[in-house]
Amino acid sequence: MQQLHQGAMDNQKIVVCDNGTGYVKCGFSGDNFPTSVFPCVVGRPMLRYEESLTEQEFKDIVVGERCADLQHQLDVSYPVNNGIVQNWDDMCNVWDHAFYNELKINPPDCKILLTDPPLNPLENREKMGEIMFEKYNFAGVNFQFQAVLTLIVQGLLTGLVIESGVGVTHVVPVVDGYSFPHLTKRMNVAGRHITSYLVDLLSRRGYALNRTADFETVREIKEKLCYISYDYKREYQLGLETTILVKNYTLPDGRVIKVGTERFQAPEALFTPELIDVEGDGMADMVFHCIQEMDIDNRMTWWVRKVDPMLTTATSVVTLPVELPRGPTIAFEVNGGPERGSPHS
Repeated sequence: MQQLHQGAMDNQKIVVCDNGTGYVKCGFSGDNFPTSVFPCVVGRPMLRYEESLTEQEFKDIVVGERCADLQHQLDVSYPVNNGIVQNWDDMCNVWDHAFYNELKINPPDCKILLTDPPLNPLENREKMGEIMFEKYNFAGVNFQFQAVLTLIVQGLLTGLVIESGVGVTHVVPVVDGYSFPHLTKRMNVAGRHITSYLVDLLSRRGYALNRTADFETVREIKEKLCYISYDYKREYQLGLETTILVKNYTLPDGRVIKVGTERFQAPEALFTPELIDVEGDGMADMVFHCIQEMDIDNRMTWWVRKVDPMLTTATSVVTLPVELPRGPTIAFEVNGGPERGSPHS
């Protein structure tokens, strides 16, 4: 029997768990980074593969990274959709894996902090609390909004948080540590939709890509090569007239594909959702309307001073230095990791 996490038994008795649409991030209060980050997915062996699976001594339920390795042999399900838990039985399987396999804790000896997504229905929060107390017997349960926690970890209490995960994007205003659900903006465009759009764009270029089988490969292309253009029309014209934007990418089967204007065309859907046939405001317009709808005192505070919105993605937090002008035009400067480099380099 594996030993329990010693820190959890000694001085790290507060477990932190962030249940996202794409990933679960869990660890202990006081740590700088999550102890474990794994896909929020549950797989069950398909009937026609039962014989081969028994040879590999698989369990009835497979959770997390192993589902990706065995995706062709499993019937997979995603218990969280757009940040909201939809399948509680599968979610309990995910929590079992997080608490017992990843963190190796004894829940009754711990308290737990659960992140609460924007616009989460009250009944979902109550159900989650019920499971934490009655199934896992945690000593205490606390819920905190993801946007508030994002600012606190940066030493801030006031800011504008843009949460863009796998399935949905939210813009959440926070003032003095309090969020405003009635002012929170939502857009059903996020990482999964950008990846799907990139599949379409590459297919139009002539590459034979399967939306299901090649989805993870295209996601990696997106994360390594895509960027947001400052001037979309100018960048597109540059891509038509030169090859400076073209990058090569080697697929798992050894094929090499060229990715050009698709590098910025795909993420442009975050700002112009009509590109993928989604109605509604893009990210920049959501930020503007969010501030405009605040009460006059807070609105003036946001317009007259520099505000640092925080962009949280499925696996990271990025600071967006923005000088908010006294008008509707908002210019975003997105700073990616150093490994991304310049899009033209």
